[in-house]
Amino acid sequence: MKNLHRRSAALSLPALSLLFSLFSFAGVARAFEAIDTLPWPSDGAFPAYPREPGRPTDFWIQAGARREDNALRTETAEQADTIMRVGAGIRHEARVVGRQRVRLDARGDYYKYDRFSGLDHFAYALAGNWLWELGNQLSGTVLVGHDRRQADIGETRVERLDFVKTTRAAATAGYLVTPALRVRGGLAATRSDRSRVRETETRALSTTLGADYVSPLGNAVGVEFRSTQGEAPFSELVTGLGAVSNDYQERELSLVATYALGTQLRTGLRLGRTSREYDQIPGRDFDGTTGRASIDWLPGNKTILGFEAYREPRSIIDVAASHALVKGAAFGPRWAVTNKVVLSARLVRERRSYEGDPALTAGATLRDEVAHLWRFALGWEPQRFWQVGLALERGERESNLADRDYQYTAVMGNLAYSW
Repeated sequence: MKNLHRRSAALSLPALSLLFSLFSFAGVARAFEAIDTLPWPSDGAFPAYPREPGRPTDFWIQAGARREDNALRTETAEQADTIMRVGAGIRHEARVVGRQRVRLDARGDYYKYDRFSGLDHFAYALAGNWLWELGNQLSGTVLVGHDRRQADIGETRVERLDFVKTTRAAATAGYLVTPALRVRGGLAATRSDRSRVRETETRALSTTLGADYVSPLGNAVGVEFRSTQGEAPFSELVTGLGAVSNDYQERELSLVATYALGTQLRTGLRLGRTSREYDQIPGRDFDGTTGRASIDWLPGNKTILGFEAYREPRSIIDVAASHALVKGAAFGPRWAVTNKVVLSARLVRERRSYEGDPALTAGATLRDEVAHLWRFALGWEPQRFWQVGLALERGERESNLADRDYQYTAVMGNLAYSW
């Protein structure tokens, strides 16, 4: 059993790295995210209510409505609207043969706007994960995924569809040299594009190498080096500069760690130095300290207090093909009142400085923005398989550029049947 625990803990470090580098989106609030992220007690989110065994497959259907007073994120005009959503999804996890396991996820949602019908659209996400093991020392993962969504409405701010499509693929492998020492490596590729309004595409290929010490209790600390080659096939037209390439080379050396103090404290840490060098216009290069830290504290079996902080250069396809320096912090308490009722909240502050914008070298003003998000949600499972979610959300953005500030308040509800 000890060896099994060590393998599991060692796997968590490359998995943590992939989550940070591939699946970490900007702090943009999706329409029903407050409800979609509710930690349901029946799903095993709290130690007091373990997940029911023998459920390899989950399937759900749902319908919901969101009322918002500023649907287009404008600064002054009233742009209220009601957004309806219907959707379905499936999640399957199974052991294929021996120690080989697969996880499959798929979901699709149709969004219907009452006032701004030009924003009606279908969004979807597909993902597959193969967790493989060869003997007691060698193990890893293979991940693939694809999704389509509407671009951040805070950037488009008009009644116009602008889809963002993202494809991801990654593979990791780790080898236990000794029960306490693991070496690992990984490859990851992403491609994102927008083509409806402005043709924008980004590609990134990352190589990761690392080594970790794993304690007998499953805690781990290690070092990791990551090299990323980024490409933007479509050059950006900048006044005074002409066509500018956004291709870059990024390198990062980091300390990574996971630590659990019994069942009461879970932490993850990534702290290092990141440098990003562009093929053209080196004045917008980045070189600085980066990292991400998360803490889940469980003062009781039914309460979780989550803290998160991060600082990283991030390419945001919703905005452009270059990068922004993103600094943020979040606090998310969760409380299972009973086995049928759960309360959740999330408070986020995020600052984005668009230091990678090539227009800065032509005398443009550095775009600097601060966003705040306050969110409160209630989940209720009145009967087996039925889930009712209600949420209140408020967001705002302050920008140093004219006509980019906004505030909004939204209420939403959702009814789902999950079995």
